[in-house]
Amino acid sequence: MNAEIILGALLRAQLIGTAAILLVLLLRRFGARQRGATINYWMWLIVPMAVAASALPPRERVMTIAPMSVVAGDAATQSAPGPLESSSSSVGPAVQQASGPSAAEWAFGLWLLGAGVLLTRSIYSTRRLASDPSAGPALVGVLRPRLLLPADFSTRFNTEECALILAHEEVHRISGHTVINGLLELARSLSWFNPLAHVAARCVREDQELACDAQVIATHPTQRRTYAEALLKTQIAASYLPLGCTWTSASARRLGERIQMLDQAPRSRSKKMAAAGGIAMLGSMLGYGAWAQQSEKVVTQVAEHPEAVWVSSANAPRGALSTALEADRHDRAIKLAQRGQIDMVLFGTTNSEMFWWKDRGRPVWDKHFGKLKAANFGSQGTQRDSLIWRMRHGELSGFQAKLVIVQTWLGAGGSATREQVVGIYAPIIAEIRQYQPQAKILLFADFPRGELNHDMWRKVAKENAASFAPLVDNKNVFYADIGERFFLSSGIHDQKLWRYPAISGMYNAGMQAAGFEVWAEELQPWIDRFVLKR
Repeated sequence: MNAEIILGALLRAQLIGTAAILLVLLLRRFGARQRGATINYWMWLIVPMAVAASALPPRERVMTIAPMSVVAGDAATQSAPGPLESSSSSVGPAVQQASGPSAAEWAFGLWLLGAGVLLTRSIYSTRRLASDPSAGPALVGVLRPRLLLPADFSTRFNTEECALILAHEEVHRISGHTVINGLLELARSLSWFNPLAHVAARCVREDQELACDAQVIATHPTQRRTYAEALLKTQIAASYLPLGCTWTSASARRLGERIQMLDQAPRSRSKKMAAAGGIAMLGSMLGYGAWAQQSEKVVTQVAEHPEAVWVSSANAPRGALSTALEADRHDRAIKLAQRGQIDMVLFGTTNSEMFWWKDRGRPVWDKHFGKLKAANFGSQGTQRDSLIWRMRHGELSGFQAKLVIVQTWLGAGGSATREQVVGIYAPIIAEIRQYQPQAKILLFADFPRGELNHDMWRKVAKENAASFAPLVDNKNVFYADIGERFFLSSGIHDQKLWRYPAISGMYNAGMQAAGFEVWAEELQPWIDRFVLKR
């Protein structure tokens, strides 16, 4: 997972967790005494329930793609072709840019630094308090907590008070409160930038102490006064124990609240069961809401169709191939495919085809990929339906690729909606998965055009990346964009990579040999990972 994906998941968890915290704080403010301490403590389960539910895999929509049944000599019956597309911004494991760490990587590093500092501080504070002879009573630690008693424990408290305090700490131990508090401190550290996370952590610890008090009083109902006197003899400790449980109160107000709550009668079993059911229902509803608002993932499958045959352009039905140029490229491609021994294959429109032009990308292709079992099936005029026809009639048969690259295209300066992208690329991905199930698929965004300034391109890139997201699982299908490489540090489009307007007058012909060198460099990590298995 890259920094962008982790930060996205973190932000999503923070938003959902914040909403859940606000809900619990609102419920906590009203009717706390009526519900009782134990039920108030249980309410905090709503927060992890909501966050956990939001992390579940999103809904999947299975798209079954029917094969095109085109008989030689028939008129073209296919739907209007959609142009093979492209765009920007990476959703899969992004290839590192030569310009240095991205903003997302800086933010990721800052987040890790903040979490590490806060967690280290918690560990240090715990050890410092544990070494204080006046600290306690408390349980120190997480998995194997040890009992910490102040030096004057047996002289400050009488026998009955000592027994109640020890019973209180035992309730903490058998209830696993030290483990809960350890997880709470970890969550607080990971959410160091969220003020509500710190508020929630403090409130959870307060409600935990009240619930523990209530459980001790439930087993010693005649000793409320003694319990209150023990609380009054305890010193106020403004700093709580981060990793453990402590008997002390953080303020006089908290101490007074603990003493007041001792007057409450224990809740009946039926009321507790009803409250637990209500909390579970509320947490489930909030979690479902968080899960349901995720974008669905599109899973494609191809209906059964006859085994692919080698069909030359001369035998293609009218309209199956968009231009004579595409027909010529198809014939060349199936000859290469029939030879087999292809580990990497590139599909795309004019940009991809120019990897074979002697005055553009051919020297770069020979330099970087000449020693690999690589094939370029890019062609001018490529459209969705023509590409699918070519794939079904020889361009994905006869070899077993390790990596299939599809250079995408969305039109100059424009972005596409999610529905448009899925409509064009889900069938293409399905064909590749059908004929080359072992291969990894890389959807490679096309490059910024000359008329786009940096800020405009970034906006389009972000929109297109979001549109491609339903097709990307980062296991079999990946998405990458190297558009940043086509701008200078000043934000100006780099004319040495893509001359615009092109001298030849052809829009796509503006890409220069230096641009192909950049493309080849950025493809290398994917080749190392999936083709060379480095």
